Amino acid sequence: MKLTESLRISWRAITGHKLRSTLTAVGVIIGIAAVIVFMVLGGAFEQNIIQDFEDDDGEPGMLVNTQQTGNGGFRFIPDPIYTETDVANLESIDGVDFVGPEARLSASQFVVGDTRQTGGFSVQAVSPDQYDSGDMLDGELFDGGDEAILTQALVNMTDGQALVGDQIRVSFDDGTAEEFMVTGIVEESFGTGPSAGIYLSLDHHYNTTIETPRGTEEKAYSSLIIGAEDAAVVDDIKTQATEYFETEADATALKQDGTDIRVQTIDDAVDQITNVIDQLTAFIGGIAAISLIVGSIGIANIMIVSVTERTREIGIMKAVGARKRDIIQLFLIESSILGAVGALLGVLVGIGVGYLGVTLIGWPMVYPVDWVVIAVAVGLGVGVLSGIYPAWRAARVDPIEALRHE
Repeated sequence: MKLTESLRISWRAITGHKLRSTLTAVGVIIGIAAVIVFMVLGGAFEQNIIQDFEDDDGEPGMLVNTQQTGNGGFRFIPDPIYTETDVANLESIDGVDFVGPEARLSASQFVVGDTRQTGGFSVQAVSPDQYDSGDMLDGELFDGGDEAILTQALVNMTDGQALVGDQIRVSFDDGTAEEFMVTGIVEESFGTGPSAGIYLSLDHHYNTTIETPRGTEEKAYSSLIIGAEDAAVVDDIKTQATEYFETEADATALKQDGTDIRVQTIDDAVDQITNVIDQLTAFIGGIAAISLIVGSIGIANIMIVSVTERTREIGIMKAVGARKRDIIQLFLIESSILGAVGALLGVLVGIGVGYLGVTLIGWPMVYPVDWVVIAVAVGLGVGVLSGIYPAWRAARVDPIEALRHE
C-alpha cells in the first residue's frame, strides 16, 4: 500500500470520529503545553536576572557571604562572622577600593500611612560609603540614624505609599520600634539583600559583636561587598580574598560546620543562580511531562478501540491483498498523526500561555527552541510507541474471522 493511500485512510478514520480524536489528542496537548510553559517561564526568569546584573553599571566588585549547599541548591547563612579584622585585611589587598560590611536586622513589621506589613521584607544595615547617587531611582543616600532607603519592590508592596520624605515605623524583634524618614528609593537590593528591603545606617543601627579566635570582642557582619578599583583586577582580588578565607580569616574559624565562605564576582553569582533555576525548571517540567504518559495511554486505548471497530474493514483489506506491513503502516500512521497534531498544538498553546505569563509579570520573552524541537519529537514518539501494539494486533487479525465480524 502506498504511503499516500495510508495517510488518506488514516486521516479519514480520525476525522470520522472528531470528538474521540480530539479528546485523545488533548492529553498530548496538555503535556507538551505544560512543559513549554515552564520552560518559557524558567528561561524568562533567568534572562531577567541576567539583564538586571548586566544593567548594573556600578563599581566592579564581588560579594562575600556564607552559604550552605546541598541537593543542587544553596541558601545564604546570615550569621555575623566577618569581623572588623577581616574587613581591614581585605582592604589591604592591592586593587581593593572599599570593603562594605552588611548585616541583617531582625524586624517583624513596618507601618507607613495606613499600610501595616508583616513579613515579606527584610531590614539590613549597610554603609553608604560604597554607593553613589547613581544607584538611586529617587532621593539620595542617608547620612543619619533616623533615615532609611527603600527598594522599589518594597514601595510596590505599600501601593506607592512609602515615598521619599515619608515616615515609616519599623518594629524590631527585640521589642523596640523606631521611625525613619525615607531619603531614597533604589531599583534593586544592595549586595545580598532581598528584593523588598529597608536599608539603615550601619554605624547607627548595628552593634553586634562576637568573640574572635584571638579572644577579643569585635563587630562582626553577615556579608561583605568588595569593590575593585578597576575591572581588570577583579579576578586577582578574588584569588587573594579566597586564599585569605581559606587560611587566616576570623570568619573561617567562626563559620558553622557544613557551610562555605564564597567570594563571588557578579558572573559567579549569575552562574550559580541560573544553575539552580535550570535545575528547578527541569524538575518541574519533568513533573508536567507525566501528563504525556497519560496522553500516550489515551492514544493506545483509542487505537485498540479503532482496531476492534474496524475488524471487518481489516478483513476486507487483507482479502483484497493487503499485507501485514500495510496494516501496521496504516495504524502507525494514524497514531502518529494524533501524536504530531497534539505536539504541534501543545507547542502553540504552551508558547501562547508562556508569553501571556511573562508579559503580565514583566519578564523578557525567551523562546525555548530546543524544547520546542524536543516536544515535537516526543509527540511523534508518543504517537508511534502508542500505536505499535494496536498496529501489531490489527496485523494479526484473521481475514476469515474478520469478514464474519459484524
